[in-house]
Amino acid sequence: MEKRIQAKARVQLTVEVEESMWGLDCSIGQLYKQAAEGGVAKVRKIISDANAHSKATIIGEPKVVGIITEES
Repeated sequence: MEKRIQAKARVQLTVEVEESMWGLDCSIGQLYKQAAEGGVAKVRKIISDANAHSKATIIGEPKVVGIITEES
C-alpha cells in the first residue's frame, strides 16, 4: 500500500491598503492611529469574507508608511 504524506505551510504576506478621508482638524497622531486601525479592519473584513476553508489571520502590528496631504 502506498503511503500518503500530508503537509501544511504557513506563508506570511505584507499587504498594503489605502485609507483616506481626514479633515484639517485631525491631528497627525489621530491620523496615524485611525489609519492603522482602519487598515487592519479592512483586511480583517476581506479575510472574514473569504472562503470558510481558508485559514488566515493578521499577525504583527500595522505600520503606517506614508501620509499624503492635499489642500482642496
